Amino acid sequence: MPVEVEFVGVTDAGLVRSRNEDWFTVGDLDRGAEAGPGKVDRAAGVRGPLFVVCDGMGGVAGGEVASKMAVEAVWREMLVSHPTGERAVFARHLRRAIRAAHRQVVHEAAARPELAGMGTTVSAAGLAGGALLIAQVGDSRGYIERAGSLTQVTRDQSVVSALVHAGRLSEMEARLSEKRSLILQALGTGEDVDVAISLVELRRGDRLLLCSDGLHGPVNDEALRHVLSRDAGLDVAAESLLQLARQAGAPDNVTIVLARFDGESLPLPAGGEDRPRFTELDPNEEGEGALTSTSYVGRRLAARAGLRGDATIPPGIPATGQHPVVRPPRTEAEPASAALARGSRLGLVAWVVVVVMALAILALLFGDVL
Repeated sequence: MPVEVEFVGVTDAGLVRSRNEDWFTVGDLDRGAEAGPGKVDRAAGVRGPLFVVCDGMGGVAGGEVASKMAVEAVWREMLVSHPTGERAVFARHLRRAIRAAHRQVVHEAAARPELAGMGTTVSAAGLAGGALLIAQVGDSRGYIERAGSLTQVTRDQSVVSALVHAGRLSEMEARLSEKRSLILQALGTGEDVDVAISLVELRRGDRLLLCSDGLHGPVNDEALRHVLSRDAGLDVAAESLLQLARQAGAPDNVTIVLARFDGESLPLPAGGEDRPRFTELDPNEEGEGALTSTSYVGRRLAARAGLRGDATIPPGIPATGQHPVVRPPRTEAEPASAALARGSRLGLVAWVVVVVMALAILALLFGDVL
């Protein structure tokens, strides 16, 4: 019995950028139909839906070209792939589609000098065997909301994320670091890309959020959780998230894809401790060997961040685990705007003190790495 899914996607230029270099698609692979922005669609077929979010960068129009090209390439490649319920096979299809998109962006940039240096992140997700598989390049994110809790189920491929997982940087230092926007790889840069694939066992009622850093950058996870945990339609939730980004200044383009998974083929959550876990799946391996004990992508990207040969890397970058979970409060939930303010803003004096201290620590302790 197929998983029942409803989904929606929206994108916005934000309040600062003059162009929108984000691009996305949401659609049903069985029908070969993509849904328009803001339109809630449904899928319950053998192959199910595909979700893709890309955040472009480079040149006057390069980012927009790269993100649009990548989204279209991933959709096209997955549309012609062989239907399968095998998780490892689907992961290989997804990985191959993203690598094909990478080659197309590289080829286009080489053929058009005005687009030299363009690239894009990508987060792409689909269903196989009752599980959600998310392919990741860059720092767009995937979250799962389950029974009022929110869990990030992708790992940012950024310099500061590698340092945090290796124990070299705290979460606060990472958030304040001037290097926080530096990603370790993108489609269109380099000869090839290392595609990380997270596998998440779904439960009935789970909600997926795929988003560019235009949302998760200015809006803290508690505000995201508050919106997603409300019993509202996906279109209403997407608009609420977009408005939160705008309230926080929307300094970058904002793209939001939401999906809700249902149907008797999915088990119900087994209680408050049944929270999502991501497992990295290596599509180069077969059987149990595909479920890696330490992140092969994370290790290579950590080396790019200057952590080559560091003994803290294996335990610091596990292939199976959870990012910090935002759980529902025990008291009545505060408004999302209050959660946004509480998590995103400090007093002026406090900000000055924290920034100065963080920069001094980074300069003294991590200058050789950063």
